[in-house]
Order: sequence, then structure tokens, then C-alpha cells
Amino acid sequence: MMGFVRFFLMGLVCVVLNGCGLGGGREVVYTPAGWPEEVKGTIFKPEGDGKKPAVLLLHGGIKLGVDGRWVMNGTARRLAERGYYVMNVTYRGLNEWGYPSQLEDVRAALAWMKENREREGIDVNRLAVFGYSAGGYLGALAAMDERKGESGVKVVVAGAAPSDLTVYKYGDLMRRYLGENGAPEMGRLIEASTLRYVRRGVPPVFMYHGTRDELVRPGHTMKMADALRYHGVPYEVFWIEGKGHVEGFFASGEAVERAIDFMDGYLK
Repeated sequence: MMGFVRFFLMGLVCVVLNGCGLGGGREVVYTPAGWPEEVKGTIFKPEGDGKKPAVLLLHGGIKLGVDGRWVMNGTARRLAERGYYVMNVTYRGLNEWGYPSQLEDVRAALAWMKENREREGIDVNRLAVFGYSAGGYLGALAAMDERKGESGVKVVVAGAAPSDLTVYKYGDLMRRYLGENGAPEMGRLIEASTLRYVRRGVPPVFMYHGTRDELVRPGHTMKMADALRYHGVPYEVFWIEGKGHVEGFFASGEAVERAIDFMDGYLK
């Protein structure tokens, strides 16, 4: 219940601030025919001709199981203003679907962008994933776990994203996510953790996180930074001082700008 209240309040603040309200994009269904559930995205195109670097944008709120694209519309518009083609997508939630359904949705969105690159004006050689909370986790996992083929992602941006699911071993969320009746097996938790796939050659990563985040503790970003540094992967961390998980999202303006600057260094 508390999660729904927070999500509702986020929407209210977005409308009041006109920062992530509805509108401004073209809706598409990115999942192919025969997919277990029809899943949608919203397209935001930059000005100008020619193929553009592209961003797959992912909202948080996996536990809530609702379409949270509107939360990221402000970020989508800012990315488009900075010259990026943006596909702001939702994914299946935990009300009915568990791991790896959400990861498969993200991979389907990346596949849609590649398959429609000529029509949409996407340069698939300059592709990034950008997400907050669960969205950051799913984007990073899709970029780094290439068991289903090469992702093509060149940059990852992850805000307040969990990287080590073993710390949630006894939580209800992990039981729902991994489809376990009791505490999930450690092997499954490791398999679904982004940290498992950090190695030399994964895309550069920009991370931002509130220093007082109690929902996704800053230790997740610290562990990811340690792993990236160990394997020689370029990365940057931006700390949002004194902010928690939801507050950090609304105070992430400077972090988003720094993230786009980081992306520019690799995609432009």
C-alpha cells in the first residue's frame, strides 16, 4: 500500500511541476506478435535530419506492476532536446510475471529499435539504456548479460539501481520476482544480479544515487563501482546528497544532465 501511495504522489508532483506528465510522444507496441502480453513504448524524436544516437528509457516500480512511462517523460524530453532519439518503455510487472519476463521485454524493446532503425532514423551503433531503480537494473542487466546474443548497448545509465539481489534473499519481492515459494536459492539470486555479469568489455556506466536511500541502499552502487573498477570498465558515480529513493528521483536534475554529458562522450 505504501508503494502505491508513493507512486500516486510521484504522479501528482509530476503534474504540478509539469515535469513528467502525459503527452509529447508517439505510442508504439514494441513486443512482437505472439508475445505473452502486449507491451508499449513512447517515442520522442529530436529535431534535425539523419540518424540519431538512441536511448531506451526505463521507469522504476517493478513491484507495483503498473505502466510508469509518464514518470520518465520529463527525462525523455530532455534527452530529445539534447539530440537523442528516445524510446520510453514500460514492461510486465510482478502482479503476473516474474524473472526473466521483464528482462525479455527490455531485450524485445532493443530488438524493435534495431529492426526499425531505418524508418525511425536510429543509429544502432550509438545506443544507450537509461533507467531509474528497477529500470536501471533491467537496463544494465540487458546490456551486460548477453546470453541471448549481443545487446549492442554502448552506454548504461543507472539511477538508484539494485545490483546485488542476494541482499534481498528473505524479502517478499524476491520470492515474487524469482517465482519461489520460500527464500530463493542463492544461485538464482546471483544469476539475476547485474554484478554477476560485470567483466572487461561491458559498456561504460554512469550511476547516480541518493545518499540516504533506504529502499535501494547506496551499497548497490558502491559494489557496482568496485566491480567496474576491478575490470577496467569506465564509470562515473554522482551522489545526490541527503536524498532517499523517491526524493532522489525528483532531485536528479543535475544527475541527469551529468549522465547525458557522460553519454555524449561515447555516443557523439
